[in-house]
Amino acid sequence: MTLRAAVLAVMASACAQPAPAPSSLAPAALGKLAFEDPLLSEPAGQACADCHAATYSFRDPEADHSTSMGVIAGRFGSRNAQSAMYAAQVPPLHFDPIEQQIAGGLFWDGRADSLEDQAGGPLLNALEMNNPDRASVVEKVRLSDYADGFRAAFGDDALDDVDGAYAHLTTALAAYERTPAFAPFDSKYDHVLAGTASLTASEKRGLAIFEDPARGNCASCHPSRPGVDGSPPMFTNFTYANLGIPRYANNLYFVQPAPLNPDGAAFRDRGLGHTLGDAAQDGKFRTPTLRNIARTAPYGHNGYFANLSYFLDFLNTRDIGSTTVGTCSRSPDAPAAICQWPAPELANASLDHRVGHLQLSQQDIDDLVAFLETLTDGSS
Repeated sequence: MTLRAAVLAVMASACAQPAPAPSSLAPAALGKLAFEDPLLSEPAGQACADCHAATYSFRDPEADHSTSMGVIAGRFGSRNAQSAMYAAQVPPLHFDPIEQQIAGGLFWDGRADSLEDQAGGPLLNALEMNNPDRASVVEKVRLSDYADGFRAAFGDDALDDVDGAYAHLTTALAAYERTPAFAPFDSKYDHVLAGTASLTASEKRGLAIFEDPARGNCASCHPSRPGVDGSPPMFTNFTYANLGIPRYANNLYFVQPAPLNPDGAAFRDRGLGHTLGDAAQDGKFRTPTLRNIARTAPYGHNGYFANLSYFLDFLNTRDIGSTTVGTCSRSPDAPAAICQWPAPELANASLDHRVGHLQLSQQDIDDLVAFLETLTDGSS
């Protein structure tokens, strides 16, 4: 029996068993129920899974706009929802003595130090699940089909105290996000590293460009080799960078009324600078993992880039202008002449100059895309 057949046989056997009663579920299983529960929003209708769908690498399946819409129709946040995959591997916000930079922290701006902290945010965000307070969320859990599961897992009084119950909820959500479903390490590239698959000629060229300090130099921020302990590469060093991504004028957050967006169209996203209260860090956002990057469009903290080739073209030509039709002008019939990219949303001394003039050809870009597609889990 092949490995795939064996796995499918085990899955089929598991599916044939009766579902466990909510009272017998472990925290991770309770977290999955809560993660997929559309009754936890206000009004009901939006679950965590709506913006982090398992079938879309745990990101928003609605990729036709730059940012995700909350449970209230027409409400959009300022940022592109990140994939929840591999979030458990992100360390707390800290100063990395090796990189000599600030690193870690969840969300684009590092404001949450743990999955538990992160999980509690969207539930109370008016632009997302819109609950007014923790008490309203806890009351929904008390009325849920899995309430007894929380009492069995955390004690008979688990849902009695609001703050304690909310902590149990975020603990369960975090436990679910720490399961292998969120970190399978099952891409073609993982199999290449294990010696059970091989790269095509284009993928090999892409990897060479990715790792070459004189060409793409991508691996300087997205390490592509196993750790000294043999751990699989995370394709991020968790540090922060201001790539000079332009302000996306069509971002629907700009038209949100006060107090949802007090600055209106004048809003500028400070990123890490806001988290730390340090203008020197303005415009910096955490370097995301490139695992599953081919499935997580749009790209950039504000969703400015509709597809991967477009984003790579920007990194290649930010400082000199693009000659690729339909890129920096966002127009499909743009003339094949140099098109200057719009100015960065926040341009200051922190602007990253490792990108912007890489002198890569279109073939190089195509090869990079081919390699990045090998980072998709289940693509072997």
